[in-house]
Amino acid sequence: MDRKGYIGGSDIAAVLGMSKWKTALQLWAEKTGEIEPEDISGVEAVELGTELEDFVAKKFTRKTGLAVRQAPMHYHHKVYDYMRCQVDRLVTGTNDLLECKTTSAWRVKDWEGEEIPADYICQVIWQLGITGRDVGYIAVLIGGQKFVWKKIIFDLHLFEKMVEEAINFWKCVQDKTPPMAVGDDNPFMVTLYPEHGEGVKEADESLNESIALLQETKHHISEMEKTKDEIEAKVKQIIGESLGIKTSKYLITWKEQQTTKIDTEKMKEAGIYDAYKKVGATRVLRIKLGEK
Repeated sequence: MDRKGYIGGSDIAAVLGMSKWKTALQLWAEKTGEIEPEDISGVEAVELGTELEDFVAKKFTRKTGLAVRQAPMHYHHKVYDYMRCQVDRLVTGTNDLLECKTTSAWRVKDWEGEEIPADYICQVIWQLGITGRDVGYIAVLIGGQKFVWKKIIFDLHLFEKMVEEAINFWKCVQDKTPPMAVGDDNPFMVTLYPEHGEGVKEADESLNESIALLQETKHHISEMEKTKDEIEAKVKQIIGESLGIKTSKYLITWKEQQTTKIDTEKMKEAGIYDAYKKVGATRVLRIKLGEK
């Protein structure tokens, strides 16, 4: 089914601004067709995740004694048809559900103790609310070496907030009105608006305050970069030819590190530079005082 036509469990964290992977604006651009979603069907990690889903479900049963079965493909909100979810497994003999995940070993700290990544909490609460259930389990295989399972109790207040935000987001999709960008959207802006026209828009005067703050912030960053460079230079001078230095609080080392660079001058001399160069275009934001 075309994911453009609904808000699913893997979307709701982005709608709430709680996703590590995608912002509300990026999700909006996908749902409205402004950009094509990244094709991850051939990504090996995704393929393995799908193939290992059955293993994770069986492992959950062995660890908990709770038998599970396949669930119907799609559930719909009883009022808002565009709010949907898929469920990996249902727990046999109960009204509970199970979500199966795989993740890399680098994410092991996300699951320590009672921790559960916010994206997955949102997904399971969404699934519980859409399907009318009270208890969900999430089972995850971490780096192929560690298995963890957690229990999530339905939170009605959180689900009602999700529905409220989903209604607002879907109105933006239908009206083709983009949600407000956030900091994580900065690199995405050139994807959404890759080219410029000739005209200059008249903006609301209230934007002056934000632009002034931007300029001031950039100035402070520049000053802080200078301070950083000065301190680093002094520390390196003190280290000199030694491996490093230590104080009562810190151990600082300054080690050699191998780097690889392409010698473009030699490529030009060999006449092969033009065959491998890649010319791209982007948009650059510049600010100057306007004419009064």
